[in-house]
Amino acid sequence: MNRDIGRWRALANAGFVVLVLALGGFGLYQVADRRWNVQPVFRVRAAFATVTGLEAGHRARLQGMDAGVVERVIPPRLPGQPVELILRLDERLHSLVREDAVARILSEGMVGARVVEITPGKPDAAAVADGGLIRSEAPIELGDLMKQTGDSLRKLDELAKTARTGLEEINAIAATVRAGRGSLGKLVQDDDAYQSLMSVTRRGEKTFAAMEDNLDALKRTWPLSRYFEGRSYYEREKILYQPGALKESRTLAADDLFEPGRAILTPTGRVRLNELGTWCKAANRARAEVVIAAFTGPGQDPDLAEVLTQEQADSVRRYLVEKHGLDSAGWFRSRKVTAVGFGTQVPRGLEPAAEPLPERRVDVILFTPQT
Repeated sequence: MNRDIGRWRALANAGFVVLVLALGGFGLYQVADRRWNVQPVFRVRAAFATVTGLEAGHRARLQGMDAGVVERVIPPRLPGQPVELILRLDERLHSLVREDAVARILSEGMVGARVVEITPGKPDAAAVADGGLIRSEAPIELGDLMKQTGDSLRKLDELAKTARTGLEEINAIAATVRAGRGSLGKLVQDDDAYQSLMSVTRRGEKTFAAMEDNLDALKRTWPLSRYFEGRSYYEREKILYQPGALKESRTLAADDLFEPGRAILTPTGRVRLNELGTWCKAANRARAEVVIAAFTGPGQDPDLAEVLTQEQADSVRRYLVEKHGLDSAGWFRSRKVTAVGFGTQVPRGLEPAAEPLPERRVDVILFTPQT
């Protein structure tokens, strides 16, 4: 039995088919262009002198993770200006991309597609703003690598030729010596001349040894002994006298930092140094200099006390540098960190403290130039 479909029903069916086809086409377009606009995203910009092989739609990665795509490639307005990339990234990764992040153009494999690799930056930097510009590094081109490799091979070839020539000359000299020609050849062949030379050498060694003994004795003679004993100390103590700088300091008792009579940090000492590292970062100044000065009390051998305090100051410096990056103040800036052990000595001009300080202590002083 034949049943005719009504006009409205036919129109509804046709509209449904058109809607399904439209949604399918839109989905294919989104997949092909990698645009899932329903997913929250943010954008950053990066400028490169050249973007060879990179196009819109290529992947962007963050620490090796798939993070987004290259949304647009904006050509320069004038010759010589950089090419700007607009990167569309997953909003869930926004907190990882900091203002000091760096973008690089890499290849997946030797001949793979180009990708943009993003290094997030330092944890203490602020997150980059939506649409903000991040630093970039020039991509490594295969042609440049081949050229550098060729130059290196040519230099190696020249070095090999030079070495070959040098060996030939050495062989010629050795042949002359073996034949007993020339001064060296005669010396080697003549036992009397060799014995005379060795005798002169031994007398010279004895003379230098005697001079060292005499100099040591002279150093122990008053008043020269005071000069030689204090000279190195007075050179070191100048580091604590910086009249043109603002001085801020923190003092830690050596008993809270080290094992008794040693320069090995204890767990409690590491906790105290972590607090100190936080203070140093809070006082972040571009040209600041940090001086770590270690002291010990009287009653110890002065030479051994100086060695102990120097090791303790070096131990504090090493921990603050390795764990808290104290020797770096940011891009293009560096902070000088000096460790000095004073032993039982009290430096000249040391400012009196408001409260009595421990005899065995470590002072961490921050000098900021004001001139």
